[in-house]
Amino acid sequence: MPDRVVVIGAGLSGLAVAYELARRGTDVTVLEASNRPGGRAYTLREPFTDGLYAEAGAMTLTPHCHYAMHYLRELGVELETADLVGSQFSYFVGNRFFGPDADSLDRAGLPLAPHEKGLSVADMIDRYVRRAYEALEPDITAADWAPTPLLEPYDRRSVYEVLSGRGASPAAIDLVEPHFLEMRGGDLKTASALSWLRHESSPHSLANADPRWSKVKGGTDRFPRAFAERLKDRIRYRAPVVRVAQDDEGARVTFLDGTRMRSVDADRVVVTVPFSAIRHIDFTDAGLSDAKQAVMRRVKYSSIVRVYLQMRRRFWAQDNASFSTDLPVRWVRDATPRLPGPRKILECLITGWRARALAVLSPEERIRFALEHVESMLPGAREHFETGTSVVWDQQPYIEGAYILPEVGHSSLMPAMRRPEGRIHFAGDHTSFEPNGGSMTLALESAARTVLELGSTANT
Repeated sequence: MPDRVVVIGAGLSGLAVAYELARRGTDVTVLEASNRPGGRAYTLREPFTDGLYAEAGAMTLTPHCHYAMHYLRELGVELETADLVGSQFSYFVGNRFFGPDADSLDRAGLPLAPHEKGLSVADMIDRYVRRAYEALEPDITAADWAPTPLLEPYDRRSVYEVLSGRGASPAAIDLVEPHFLEMRGGDLKTASALSWLRHESSPHSLANADPRWSKVKGGTDRFPRAFAERLKDRIRYRAPVVRVAQDDEGARVTFLDGTRMRSVDADRVVVTVPFSAIRHIDFTDAGLSDAKQAVMRRVKYSSIVRVYLQMRRRFWAQDNASFSTDLPVRWVRDATPRLPGPRKILECLITGWRARALAVLSPEERIRFALEHVESMLPGAREHFETGTSVVWDQQPYIEGAYILPEVGHSSLMPAMRRPEGRIHFAGDHTSFEPNGGSMTLALESAARTVLELGSTANT
């Protein structure tokens, strides 16, 4: 194991790498640009009252999140039932509400294809999604997943191509799209069908949800804070890294310390910065391969804006409500279904090009924008509104994107994303063995891989 390691970024992957190295006696320093640990494991507690909080990033865990569950147990972080369990899901399209069952869809008068009449949304998912990935088994569900000859053609096709090729009408695609959690932030016409099918075939898919799904009790941020508490003075906050260099003798990391630039030398460096924001670090003297530099420029991240509206009380009928809409505010849900007290927070999720449009508005304008659309579907929103806030992931400093959006051809990028470059190693959910981002357990898997890489290096 190297004697001295610098970890860039205190997201879950960086924290886990540092935690494991410290346990093994390595002198490890974590440099974090922001004033908190966690990265996209981010819980909002202000400006809300009555102890309310809402998740701005990672929030759901399944029993199959093995890496996450290991650390949650080890750090003594408690879990409780996920918000998605027991949610009452419905649609608001064409200024009317309807459910996902066949009778409701029939009454809604949607322009479905003749062969889709009488089907529920679950039936459509079975026909267009489940049967698609079942035809690719066992390759698609292999634990040591890799793009085999059977799977490779799907990485050259978009999600939309596969759905329409299986007979899905545009109206049916609009109905099933809200159930693709990892694809909500992007365009189905550019997203890799292989990445999508790999996720949909897994136990992490919303279509495969079960009552054992959970979340961190008291807020997701308690998970990274538990790591940070164990690391304590090994983490330097407000220390954005601006340069990484390496040669045969070692590596040097330069960072900002207030108004001064400081450098620290190390045997190895672990970079966990999302590739969406990695351009802020100069690697001129790091000797990175052309393949690594190309993948840094090419990988796309989802654009997501989340607006939170605190309401004086629940004035809508549904308990644990979740609405998919045809409004610019694409998804509205009760973000506090199990918190006590009369007050509630409605979360409004805006994705893709709509999110990029909202990003140019001021925080106050974003709240007014969301409130106007919520009022159109849930009259009384303005009357009950008390306060609000928003998170624009494209504008989050040193993050600049919600999670990886695997586009067509993404599997060809994955080896270069993970591969070490001399003394520089790469971790983060974008470097995991799965072709999808946005997962706490995948971030932690990448940390485990990186620790193994470091363990195989000499003390140089």
